Amino acid sequence: MVDAKKTLAIMLFSGPYGKQDADIMCKIANSALDKGYGVKIFLYGEGVHAQQDHQDPKHFLNIGKYLEDLFKKGAEIKSCVRCSAARGYMVEEFNEELDRYPSKKSIDAVKIYTLYSFIDMVKDCDKVMTFGSV
Repeated sequence: MVDAKKTLAIMLFSGPYGKQDADIMCKIANSALDKGYGVKIFLYGEGVHAQQDHQDPKHFLNIGKYLEDLFKKGAEIKSCVRCSAARGYMVEEFNEELDRYPSKKSIDAVKIYTLYSFIDMVKDCDKVMTFGSV
């Protein structure tokens, strides 16, 4: 009998540079991927700013780039549609072909979805972690 791949779900509430929550979240997600875990990340509240394209922090870890790297390693990354819309990341309605809400300000690694998709993300996960607070 082969063990199924274990999966870690993470919800990020904090913005990318106000605290170290996003840094720590990225490092834990990276470590989990390196150990063979599946990783699912959901950005919520101020955490949606982690999806911003063209971030250029001079003295901090570039969270947008880190999320892109996590995506390339197999992480699934989604962002709350209401939180994203309220912060200017939305440009139009859900696009069936793209399977996402389009955004001109978000990195390609992040798909904008409803909060209900977080429930779908965690229902089959082995562990759930949250970083920050609302």
